[in-house]
Amino acid sequence: MDKTSSSNDEANSLHNVEGFVLEKLSTKLDPENSSTSIGELMDSIDNSMFPLLDQAIEDLIAQSLIHSEDGENYQITPDGINELEFRKKEAIPLS
Repeated sequence: MDKTSSSNDEANSLHNVEGFVLEKLSTKLDPENSSTSIGELMDSIDNSMFPLLDQAIEDLIAQSLIHSEDGENYQITPDGINELEFRKKEAIPLS
């Protein structure tokens, strides 16, 4: 496998993990309990994607798609909800 396809695979994997995080956080839109802990995210992610979880969270925070007041519990933002809807509609590239 060449470096380009390896980079594409990593980018696609990161995109998938970001989508997973957005999806997981979108299920917690209840104002009383709208956050998801890092532990919950770690417990529910596939082991093969675990190494990308921190990077995905950092990227989503940098894009203002999620936020955390304490660094341990995360909430999706309105922009994150819009991004999730966009990602659900986008074409999935076939490998």
